Formats: sequence, structure tokens, C-alpha cells
Amino acid sequence: MSQSPIPTLVVMARWPASGRCKRRLAVDIGCEQAAIVQQRLTAHTFAVAEELNKQGDVDVQVAMSGVSLRSAQRSLLSLPPCTLVDQGRGSLGARMLRQIHCARFRQHNKPVIVIGTDLADLCQSDLRHAIQKLQNQPLVLGPSADGGYWLLGLGAALTQQQLDALFAAVPWGSNKVFDITCARARGMGFTPYQLRMKNDIDCLADLSSWQG
Repeated sequence: MSQSPIPTLVVMARWPASGRCKRRLAVDIGCEQAAIVQQRLTAHTFAVAEELNKQGDVDVQVAMSGVSLRSAQRSLLSLPPCTLVDQGRGSLGARMLRQIHCARFRQHNKPVIVIGTDLADLCQSDLRHAIQKLQNQPLVLGPSADGGYWLLGLGAALTQQQLDALFAAVPWGSNKVFDITCARARGMGFTPYQLRMKNDIDCLADLSSWQG
């Protein structure tokens, strides 16, 4: 029996510096404190990714925005063993799609999982669940309370055309992202597997449930 390929875990990360991250949160708690929150969230996400990498469950690709890659390598002490790349320009969807294509180009027919760095309660079991389901599911989604998703898992069998169609003309940042993505998938003949719902740390109200 052939072994399933190890997925690439793409971490979409923003440089945790004052004025460059968590702008909605910064309105309520200030830029410096918002940057500290982002730093802690990023370090937590990297720690989870590094542990999965050590255990051979994923290859890690960190896509950074807001800073040069040289500065990121020098300054991010918590950076896991990874392929470090720049997110590039464009909407969130354009940047995600660019990283997915990058990951797939390196190794054909390999599952890809995309996450951000906004979850205080991200854990290894969440990602292992997604990895397991991607062995026989073309699409895995982790819905977020704001109508988006905190995880996007793409099976190896998805074609380039299907992938592009999932991302075309989506109103990124709105509360319709998850529903639109599910509807697009159903239009292609499959239903996404849904993980449990989570809540991103984006504004002051989200901090109340974070016992950090």
C-alpha cells in the first residue's frame, strides 16, 4: 500500500510590529498592545506547526507579509523549520492562491492546508484531523464565527481549474466567504468536510475568551 503524501502546511503570517498588524484590535487597545497580541498568536501557531513538522506530519511553508524575508529570518526567533516565502501583493484570496500554487509546484499531487495566525486555541489535533480527512476528501474547511474560515484544506485530486474557481471573485473579509466557498464546491459536485467552528482574534470582544 502506498503511503499518503505529507501535506504542505501554509502559514499565512503578518509581521507582528506596531501599526502593521491587528488594526481593528489596535483601535481599542492601541498599536503596541495589538502587536504584542499578534506576536503571541504567531508564536503559538509556529509552535504547533513546528511540532507537527518534527513528527513528520507536514512540511511547513511560512508566507510572510509586512517585512522582508531577511528581517523575518533574523528577528523571528520562533520561526519553525520551513520554506519562508513572501506573500506578495493583492487581496487575501490572491495571496493565498499564490502560496497554494507555490506549494503545489514544488511537489505535484500533494495536499495543501492553509491557516493564518489568528487562533489562540489552534492545536495539533485540529490539523491532524484535517490531514486525515484530506486522504479521501477534496476540500476541508474550518468555519470561523465571522463567516470566513480558519483552515482551508485542498486534496491532491483537485484540479487547477477547480482551485481557481474556488477563489474567483470571492468578497474576502466579508461574512460570505465560507458560504460562497461551500456553494462553489457543491457546484463542482462535492461537499466540503467541515471541522469545528473557531473564532479569530480580530477585535476587543474576541479577547474576552482568550485566557492567555
